[in-house]
Amino acid sequence: MAATAVLVAGAGYPASMVGVPGVAVSNLDPPTLAAVTFGLAQCGLALLLREPLRRLMRRPGVWAAVALANLSAMTIFLWHQTALMATTATGLLAGRLPGLHTLPDGPGWVAARLAWLPVFALVLAGCWVAFHPAERGGGRRRSHVVRTHRPRRPGRAGTPRGPEPRVGA
Repeated sequence: MAATAVLVAGAGYPASMVGVPGVAVSNLDPPTLAAVTFGLAQCGLALLLREPLRRLMRRPGVWAAVALANLSAMTIFLWHQTALMATTATGLLAGRLPGLHTLPDGPGWVAARLAWLPVFALVLAGCWVAFHPAERGGGRRRSHVVRTHRPRRPGRAGTPRGPEPRVGA
């Protein structure tokens, strides 16, 4: 993280690791040394937090909350950019978008950016309501899967089936 700070403060790399309007250089197009050092810092942080998070996940309530949130991970991943673009496109109807289409020039920009988060979350929740059931297979159209009954292997009644015999064994 120190290397990233030195590159941003002393070498002129932008502080934003993603492209933002009004900045001449993007750290991602092409990837810069600052983006690489930032990525390495994130990997290091993940390794430092691995054991504390593993201990935390041993708590049934915490594990259940994470498991429940994980059921929606793919939907959120697939639709978050759509929600962001819908929020931005709708906001453009009102004119200038501080925090979204303005130069990050100080604490006011950060506050404006944070003010957009509830709007973005609401639009993303709408996408979740619309698309999550279909992605989980709960839409109206069901695939026509033919299920067949496999007879039990010969053996004593009531005994569990063992592993299937391997072909060529």
